[in-house]
Amino acid sequence: MALSLGGAHAGNAPAAPRATTAVVASQAWIRLPPPAANVAAGYLQLYNHGGEDRLLGATAAGFGQVQIHAMRMDGEVMRMQALPEGLPLPAGKLTALQPGGYHLMLMMPRRPLQDGQQVPVRLQFARSGEQRVDFVVRDGKEAQRHGPGAGR
Repeated sequence: MALSLGGAHAGNAPAAPRATTAVVASQAWIRLPPPAANVAAGYLQLYNHGGEDRLLGATAAGFGQVQIHAMRMDGEVMRMQALPEGLPLPAGKLTALQPGGYHLMLMMPRRPLQDGQQVPVRLQFARSGEQRVDFVVRDGKEAQRHGPGAGR
């Protein structure tokens, strides 16, 4: 889960797109996991100002691996599913990575996360190249109380 293909940080608000930046990230946050957890979930909004694109993958400082996941219903049970082919980003559309839906699964943290901490994440897009996005660690309860923008 953003920031820049040109250097602007969008962890707090959408950045004005640059000529080479078709996808603009905003509201990037990571849910604060329990202290001994070996995974954390990252969320953000991706608005594609350009042609069809795809989020192919990500890397994050302080984590061994990052995967793109979707939640899906399997009968009465909600399950996570990795998206090894990435996440399509339709032209002119907003794609939300949010609790209960698409998200980034940040695995194998090198140290525990703290509320308010910033985590730099590099997002890799098929057409838009690479962007660095600063995600802010937030208590998930705070984000639920204040709505989707609370994770900014």
